[in-house]
Amino acid sequence: MTERERPTSSRQIKSIKTASEILREIQSQSEATLADLCENVDVAKSTLHTYLQTLAAEGFIHKSDGAYRLGLRFIPLGESVRNRVDLYQIGKEEAERLAEETGEWVHLTVAYRNREVTLYEHNGGGTVAMDYQRRTRETPQYLHCTATGKALLAHFDEARVTETLATEELVQQTEKTITDPDELHEELAEIRKRGYAINDEEEIRGMRSVGAPIQGVDGTVCGAISVTAPKMRLSGEYLCSDLPEFVMEAANIIEINLESAAARDE
Repeated sequence: MTERERPTSSRQIKSIKTASEILREIQSQSEATLADLCENVDVAKSTLHTYLQTLAAEGFIHKSDGAYRLGLRFIPLGESVRNRVDLYQIGKEEAERLAEETGEWVHLTVAYRNREVTLYEHNGGGTVAMDYQRRTRETPQYLHCTATGKALLAHFDEARVTETLATEELVQQTEKTITDPDELHEELAEIRKRGYAINDEEEIRGMRSVGAPIQGVDGTVCGAISVTAPKMRLSGEYLCSDLPEFVMEAANIIEINLESAAARDE
């Protein structure tokens, strides 16, 4: 389940776009006052107040101590979306197995509008960087600086890679982040050749991860899986040989299970 690009049709409902902008602004700040929203959302204060009242009445936001936060209605909505994604239903058990085997964080991700979102994560016991883990759940991540993201990019067709790089800036997250398009293309070619990607402190300093793509039943990449841990636990032969084998094996098992489920449903 992926969204390859943002809608390009000019026939859009402005009020829905405005409501979406308000919700994104509240999410980005965790909580936002009316003054905050007036500063960042381009509508009149009276109009904004009407939007906020409506969103609150529908359960999408709630107000507490003068600030607006996202409402609990999003929890069942999000669960409903995730539960209908085949990769989540079929891949979560293997993600848990890999996490328990390695003792580290495992993430199962999909592409979303030229970024990626986490479908599922499981902690095998190595609790670390909890703020980072929360951020990966709550916010779509850049593709160019994560192991899963680079694994996805490496297996997109060339037109999609070009469109993604034209839409998303190669933001420098750390001093090791690849920000040169030519260097990134070389990295993607190497990932395609070896079958896995490494994030060597490219998203957050001190953290490494290994990710592998997951192919859907139509042969195109439908997601990716990764193991993430502090760099001292992912180094040497383990980082460059043993762990990639574990991750690619998990990806392959998920692919087989996707194929088997599709055949069963025919």
